[in-house]
Amino acid sequence: MLKIILCAYTQRVFSDRKIGFLLDDSYRMRWLANHEQVSYRTINRFQSQETTAHLLAEAFVLFRCQLITNQVIDNEALYIDGTKIEADANKFSFVWRKATNQYEASLDKQSNEFYQTLYKEEILPSLKEENQSDRLTSN
Repeated sequence: MLKIILCAYTQRVFSDRKIGFLLDDSYRMRWLANHEQVSYRTINRFQSQETTAHLLAEAFVLFRCQLITNQVIDNEALYIDGTKIEADANKFSFVWRKATNQYEASLDKQSNEFYQTLYKEEILPSLKEENQSDRLTSN
């Protein structure tokens, strides 16, 4: 279930009904679900659990750290869109190791804060909206 949700998040799909539609529509998502039919209600229950929210936040930060370790992205990247523009093209723009380690800790904190903001502003409202629509349809 975690693989399905993380894949949907990479496509900026946060609603459980839209994730369910992706499961029906996308072969990649069906493969991640081992070709099993997953109800949007099951996705909603999994997404709504408090432990899942902590797990997703931790996975977000750890995934970013893994990308940096494997040199897929630069240490300064918070957003991944394939564009890299060096702002300071000075010949003295090298960085000392101690400064890099301190900056890395602040980037981890920033990426965690970024995920928390994303969770509060986009994921949580879509979950609440889905829960309200479920209550209205069940009555």
